[in-house]
Amino acid sequence: MKTKNTVLLGIASLTLGGLITFSGSSTASAHTWWDGTPSNVRGYWRTRQVYIPAYGFSTHAAFKAKAHSVTFMYTQSAPFHLTGTYWRKTGAHSYTIHGAWAADSGVDHRLTVKKLSRNVIRIYIDGHKSTRSTPFPNKFYRG
Repeated sequence: MKTKNTVLLGIASLTLGGLITFSGSSTASAHTWWDGTPSNVRGYWRTRQVYIPAYGFSTHAAFKAKAHSVTFMYTQSAPFHLTGTYWRKTGAHSYTIHGAWAADSGVDHRLTVKKLSRNVIRIYIDGHKSTRSTPFPNKFYRG
C-alpha cells in the first residue's frame, strides 16, 4: 500500500510539473504591436542642407518622433503628422509605425524607419522613400 501511494504521488507530481512547464513557457512574438513610438527613433532628425534655387535659400526636411505622435515635414509644406501611433519591430533595427493622419480624415498610414547607425535613419512613407520627388536625400541625422 505504501509503494502504491508513493507511485501515485510520483505520477501526480510529474503530471503537474509537466503541465506547468508546457503551459508556462511562452515566447515573445516578433509581431507584437506596441503603443506609441519606439524609443530608438524618438527625437528630432533632419536631412543635410539642400540649396533650392526656386526659393533662393538652403533648407532641410525634418522628422520628429514623440512618445505618441510622429511629424514629418518639408520646407514650405504642410507637415505629415501621425497621432495615436503604434509600432512593431520588423527586422534588425527596422520599425513599422502606424498612426492616424488628420489631414486624410484620420486614415491609418504607415511609416517604416530603418536605423542605419546610432545617428542615422531612413524613412519610408507607405512603402515609398519619404523624400521621393523632392531634392532632399533619404538619410536623416540626429539633430
